[in-house]
Amino acid sequence: MGFLNKLFHGFYYVVDSGTLREYLEQELKFTLDNRLEACAHFNIFLNNEKHEVQIWNYAASQWEEEKGLVIYFDDAELSSIDELFEMKLNNLPQYFKIELIDSDNVFLNNYKSNHPELNEEDY
Repeated sequence: MGFLNKLFHGFYYVVDSGTLREYLEQELKFTLDNRLEACAHFNIFLNNEKHEVQIWNYAASQWEEEKGLVIYFDDAELSSIDELFEMKLNNLPQYFKIELIDSDNVFLNNYKSNHPELNEEDY
């Protein structure tokens, strides 16, 4: 039942800002190297609020007129990971919870296993 629960409720991780940035940079590199359109989709929980983040590489799209990288933070549109951290994630707590929507991630799974003290229920 645990696997099915993960399928319908996402994959949760408690991370710090450096880990989140590294995860996003790895995902973006993979997306660009493989000319994929979809890059990342996750929720971030800050100050008891859930925010949706989506990263798209429209340069690889055959349908989108505007080309390039677009990052959506809720309804705001940003153009780089740096801008995301400067404009929307500039005041992160030491640790916070994220939820990957579509699948788990090897890098984040390793981080989670190396930090068993970071319980998602605490965040």
